[in-house]
Amino acid sequence: MATETTRPSREEVFDAVKNLRRRYVLYYLQRYGGAVDLGELAEQVAAWENDTTVSNVSPGERKSVYSALHQTHLPKLQSAGVLRYDPDRSLVEPTERAERLELQLASDPQTSVPWHRLYLALAAVSLVLLASVWVDLYPFTLLSGVQYALVVISVFGATALCHTYDLRQWRRRADNAAPDFILELND
Repeated sequence: MATETTRPSREEVFDAVKNLRRRYVLYYLQRYGGAVDLGELAEQVAAWENDTTVSNVSPGERKSVYSALHQTHLPKLQSAGVLRYDPDRSLVEPTERAERLELQLASDPQTSVPWHRLYLALAAVSLVLLASVWVDLYPFTLLSGVQYALVVISVFGATALCHTYDLRQWRRRADNAAPDFILELND
């Protein structure tokens, strides 16, 4: 069991976050960035679990999540050393150890382009294009090197704008959707 002065073992961390509700808690704490009220946390977790918005969470759903967090999940996460839970004040806050955990949203192939692959492909095509200009390969001699460089920069700029737009749209949709996770431990 981890204490305030020791790091949790990998087994403790993985055991603590194997439950989806606990991953929701850690994700919300990372997103919020500080201490949160247990009631607020329970409402958001209940909304994610019931695929609804916070305003549409029923009192029964909220109470069920609240009780489970209070009795089981928060003590388990506290014993793993990734959060502090003050039941008297109903406050939950991440510890510095929680920063070693990176819960990342898994990519959603239905809402996003594989941007990293697109950027790699653009870089490869740009390299071939500019190398062809450099060795004076016809028809690449029709434009100057500076003109091709402007084309390459423009294509990367347009792709970055599309990426930014896609990311904003995805975040807007993801705000009320339950997150899906990938867990990384930063040693």
